[in-house]
Amino acid sequence: MLHYKTVEPKTLELLKKLMQINEFKELRLVGGTSLALQIGHRQSIDIDLFGALNIDEFELSKILKNFASVTILKKTKNINIFLIEGIKVDIVNYHYPWLKDALLEDNLRLAEKTDIVAMKIAAITNRGFKKDFIDIYFLLKYFTLDEMLNLYKLKYSDASEMLVLKSLTYFDDADLEEEPKMLLPINWKSIKEKISNNVRQYIIK
Repeated sequence: MLHYKTVEPKTLELLKKLMQINEFKELRLVGGTSLALQIGHRQSIDIDLFGALNIDEFELSKILKNFASVTILKKTKNINIFLIEGIKVDIVNYHYPWLKDALLEDNLRLAEKTDIVAMKIAAITNRGFKKDFIDIYFLLKYFTLDEMLNLYKLKYSDASEMLVLKSLTYFDDADLEEEPKMLLPINWKSIKEKISNNVRQYIIK
């Protein structure tokens, strides 16, 4: 059962519309919104759709004309970021392998936690936002750090374990950010301590 209280009704409505588009049938919801719907820990406000996107720029623009308002925020060969009806939507032509089949529920396709944890680790190596560390904290209830790193290396052939361990304990930027709206109680200091302790234990094992 999905935790629909984690997303605004208009976000859920838009997500369901996007999921019904035939050209998007290989896309699945990833990131914090997918995780929040599955475990109910926090609210999430945007939509990240990743997967094989076998259409060109013209076809994508034509599809999105069916929505009331669409603003292009960023467009590259594989990454398309839009503001659709006031909601940030990433549509990414994603070539990395999925570790598990999509979770199918209520006509939604969600990346399973196994893939989410690998992608969260990758995100933190680029730039760790507070919400990413919070997600990792909750994912540590489902996976050990050893399991997380193995999944990350399985998904990304160019993975750097040393970079991951360093990134997981760098909180300076995240310290300056506001916390997302939480539905389960947290303490930021405790989150940093738990992640740091897991990294230390992993290094000395």
